Amino acid sequence: MKEDAMTRDTAADDLNGLLQRVSGFAEQAGGPCSEPPPEAVEGHDPDGLVTVRVTAGGRIDRVSVAPRALRLGSHEIADRAAAAINAALDALEQATAGAGAAGPADLTERLGELRNQSLTQMRAYVTSMQNLMNGFERH
Repeated sequence: MKEDAMTRDTAADDLNGLLQRVSGFAEQAGGPCSEPPPEAVEGHDPDGLVTVRVTAGGRIDRVSVAPRALRLGSHEIADRAAAAINAALDALEQATAGAGAAGPADLTERLGELRNQSLTQMRAYVTSMQNLMNGFERH
């Protein structure tokens, strides 16, 4: 009988741990991000003559052209603007990728492991309950 009590306690602890893990996964999937994405990021051409600010929605918020760049031809300024825009968009992508929740593939794998663990724990719990009921029938 002492063994059955220990099995029940272990099963209850396992079930509690399982539920805590499920809560943790749920928070990762849809809960707040660990770090909010920035409102805007900046990018610039390699020489820093053109700077572009991009908002979190991917819209260009500001374009700054250094006075030195005005001596360049229009094609050169356009190329530098394109480089600055691409740098800003890359920075935005990096910033938002690090701020998000775990990816769907990662969560799917973790939930599959959790499902398998929960089945094992539920079988142990049911066995424990059956043993308890059998103990009552014997007495």
